[in-house]
Formats: sequence, structure tokens, C-alpha cells
Amino acid sequence: MEKKYPGVEHLKIAVMGCVVNGPGESKQADIGIALPGKMERPIAPVYLEGEWYRDLKGKGISEQFLEILEEYVEKRFGRIRSGDEEREERKTWFFGEKGSIS
Repeated sequence: MEKKYPGVEHLKIAVMGCVVNGPGESKQADIGIALPGKMERPIAPVYLEGEWYRDLKGKGISEQFLEILEEYVEKRFGRIRSGDEEREERKTWFFGEKGSIS
């Protein structure tokens, strides 16, 4: 995997099992998710680089998160880019063309 995605070994992933502390701790990672407990609604917020990205809902939360993770790894580590080019591309991917959450 490191050959296809140089630098991926430094990726920080947080998979937290608590909606109380999980969001704060997920924000500390490159990509993170705060999973709901058994008695909580099946909604899991996902964070990319410290910013809320979206909420995952329903029974397929883990599959949805894996898809986001795979896309993130591909976007961030898929090819060698300059730092500015990489940041701009990720910003567009995360937040859309306008650069903000819509």
C-alpha cells in the first residue's frame, strides 16, 4: 500500500465509540468517525482534517465510512503533488468548488 500511496503510513485515523468524546477526538485525526452507542440514534459524524464533513446514518455506517476513507486516501496519497496543489485539491473535494461546506 505504501508504494501506491506514498506517505499513507503517516495517516491518522480515529474510530471512536462514543458520541460524547468521539467528535473531539476524531477532529485530532486526519479522518475520524464517532460511532453511536447501542441506545443512541444510528448517526455518526465524520471529520476530515479537523472539520465536520458529514453525518453517516443507518445500518451501513461502517461501509459508508470505508468508502469515504478510500476516497480520502486516494485523493491525498494517490499521486505525488506539491503541497499547495494537494491542499487545494482536498479543499475542493471536501467542501466543493466554493471552498465552504454547503
